[in-house]
Amino acid sequence: MDPDLQATSDEALQQTFRWQVPEHFNLAVDVCGRWADQRSRFALYYEDENGFTSAHTFWDIQREANRLSNVLAALGTLPGDRLAVVLPQCPQAAIALVAICQMGAVAVPLSAHLEPAALAFRLGDAGAHLAIIGQTALPQLLPLRPRLAQLRHLIGVGAAVGPGIRPWAAVLEHASPRYTPAVTAAADAAMMVYPDRQESRVPGVLLAKHTLLGHLSAYLCAHERVPQPGDLFWSPLEWTSIGGLCAGLLASWHFGLPLLAYNGPFEADKAFALIEKYGVRNCLLFPAALRQMMATVPDPRAIRDLDLRILVSAGAPLTEAVRDWAREKLGVIIDETGGQTSGDLARTNADGDLWYEDRDDQAIRRAASVDVGNRDPA
Repeated sequence: MDPDLQATSDEALQQTFRWQVPEHFNLAVDVCGRWADQRSRFALYYEDENGFTSAHTFWDIQREANRLSNVLAALGTLPGDRLAVVLPQCPQAAIALVAICQMGAVAVPLSAHLEPAALAFRLGDAGAHLAIIGQTALPQLLPLRPRLAQLRHLIGVGAAVGPGIRPWAAVLEHASPRYTPAVTAAADAAMMVYPDRQESRVPGVLLAKHTLLGHLSAYLCAHERVPQPGDLFWSPLEWTSIGGLCAGLLASWHFGLPLLAYNGPFEADKAFALIEKYGVRNCLLFPAALRQMMATVPDPRAIRDLDLRILVSAGAPLTEAVRDWAREKLGVIIDETGGQTSGDLARTNADGDLWYEDRDDQAIRRAASVDVGNRDPA
């Protein structure tokens, strides 16, 4: 995609828009590597529900991803291998996605709150030979290991420790921060995604590296020719769905945009506190979250110093009451978008959460819920 970022109107943007899909395209280089030389360019601000915070530049993310790629290579990872990332929104999850993709391997991002049966199905279906896991999901995974013959290695993040688990900090400590990304075709697989609905047994969907390119025009238009000075993105959608990845983490980083990662349950008061504290300018929320925020904090700018530029809603159509509230009390007009995966039709349930209905097997795939979980540190 080759948009004219200097276009002054949507019409001008449409006239200058061109698809440009290169033959070779490494997703990790696109979203991180090409920004890493700018050592002061921030990529990620992180906070958990206990108040721990950290900040990371693209250079920081790339160096840690290089260390992890070298570790994964030493553990026998080859191009095309599937590696699971069972983590909430946190720096290690983003680092792992970059590290796996720059190797030409396939990342399998999974919710940290899957029940044992759902986790076992996904790991078995993907054929993951390694999993990077936090303390939330570890108790669910350990009893499953005897049933998962292909799962040979575990890397534990934070308090995820135990026999046979390699600690993240220890294995990365002495690894080289230098790594040469693989030359990959744009059509090569980058990720395998699953619905986060616990009872779903739908096989994973492989996403090619160029999948991101197909989502960028929607992201660009929704965010009004991003990046603008001061832009910073936040969404509670986990980095395990197409929405959380291609309309969140990966799309933001494609444009060199910093984002906020929050590891904690969604709460309206906390959402406004985060938006104020970090100066969030670009926000992607789902209708149920917006309804909760409106009901809990009817007049947010009376108590918070907010400077939102863009508010995107994905899922069910919003009510006029929500639209009016956003315009009058937040000072923004909500950009309402649908959701669509490759071959999937987006729809919503009665609660306004975003689901996906596969045209082939009619399987329902939930992509977002109000309680995004992630209650424990990674």
